[in-house]
Amino acid sequence: MKTTPALLLFLAACFTVLAQETEILCVDGSRIRGSLLGVEVDRLQFEAAFLAAPVPLRLSKVLEVSLPIHRGEAKGDHVATVTLANGDVLRGELTGIDSTSIKLRTWYAGELTFRRTMVDSLEIQDRPDLIYSGPEGVDGWTQSEPGTWTYEHGWLRAKGAGSIARKFDLPTKARFAFDLSWRSNPRFNFLFFSDDIADAHPNNAYELIIQGGRYVQLHKRWSKDGKSGSNTLGNFANVPELVNKERCRVEILADRKTGLIRMLVNGRVVQDWTDPDPEAGQHAGGMHFSTQDNVQLRVSRIEVTSWNGELEGKPPEQDENFMDEDDTPQPEADAPVDPTRIRLRNNDQIAGELLGIENGKVKLKTSFGDVNLPVSRLRTFALHTKEQRENPETYQMPIRRSGDVRAWFPDGCCVTFRLQDAGGGKLSGDSQTFGSASFEQKAFARIEFNLYEPDFDELRNRGEAW
Repeated sequence: MKTTPALLLFLAACFTVLAQETEILCVDGSRIRGSLLGVEVDRLQFEAAFLAAPVPLRLSKVLEVSLPIHRGEAKGDHVATVTLANGDVLRGELTGIDSTSIKLRTWYAGELTFRRTMVDSLEIQDRPDLIYSGPEGVDGWTQSEPGTWTYEHGWLRAKGAGSIARKFDLPTKARFAFDLSWRSNPRFNFLFFSDDIADAHPNNAYELIIQGGRYVQLHKRWSKDGKSGSNTLGNFANVPELVNKERCRVEILADRKTGLIRMLVNGRVVQDWTDPDPEAGQHAGGMHFSTQDNVQLRVSRIEVTSWNGELEGKPPEQDENFMDEDDTPQPEADAPVDPTRIRLRNNDQIAGELLGIENGKVKLKTSFGDVNLPVSRLRTFALHTKEQRENPETYQMPIRRSGDVRAWFPDGCCVTFRLQDAGGGKLSGDSQTFGSASFEQKAFARIEFNLYEPDFDELRNRGEAW
């Protein structure tokens, strides 16, 4: 394996940034924490507190470099998420779409133009008020048992029983979202609107309880004016993903005034609960992740935002898919894709042809005339029919190229491109998907190298490795 000039350029360009504490993952699985001092022809100079003097590290042995986390200031009234055919995910403001291309305006690379044939899906959401996005470490978090939870590479990882919590100034309507990964059965509690983040069992909190198996319940504890109580709200939620997968994204939408609480898993509505007495208790802004035993569990891509109170879709009927524990959940059959149907924010659908986007509005050709709608009113629409996805000319996977790197954003999104130059805080490269681009180096939390070396696959795939 040869050291590429692009890798040398990248490491040299990171000189001042990596003077802060960082981590280098080597191809043998070892991790070195410290500071990068400089780059030579075939090695870098690295120092750490446990070393008596700086040491050289061969660049051919570098698999990944972690970077200090920086979050940019995104603009616009919506967030468009583009998922590429190779699994890369990028976010920005949707500024254009036609039969051949999709355009995103981003703070980290300007405007990017993607080949439509290489885009798998496009989703649009309102841009809420961001209260928290992370994690970036354990600083700012409170643990019931110090040392039980650790931080690495964007995860909070549980090593035993205990909770980790954080306090926020929350609005009446709030959204909590996070990726949950586990081994075997996830035995895990998520608490929100807690009044005491130092206590794993606060007097006031809503508690989502996952105790193995597919069923989830919502519990409420309350205490006020010398009175206290606890009760289970509504019915169990049926979440097959908890038994047939080892990772899912959980979202909670909660309105403290009305008592409405909705749970979504991987974007699917699984349950609505209603607190019959939302005024009972003195609930506040605490959020906890809690484990009860030595489970292998990780939490990442945590987001806390405002919520506008709008609900899209509805949960299944109570007896729908309510199965015995021995039943194996079967995947739902995909409905035929109708490329003329566009789903709106309120979950309505409109039949029409998307003609383009101008000044933040999308132009639709419908049976009753042309319609102009703000982009933020849209949610999603089909980019490809089933037949198009099966045709290599209309649905394409970008080719793998020597020199490709994969750059990860702090929120878990990533982009793959061939690195060509580095300097001035920029990483420049090209991709078959979006052509040439210059990225803000500070947009990334880590960069992976030697992507297509099969010997490194197990080590690299930390989403599956524990």
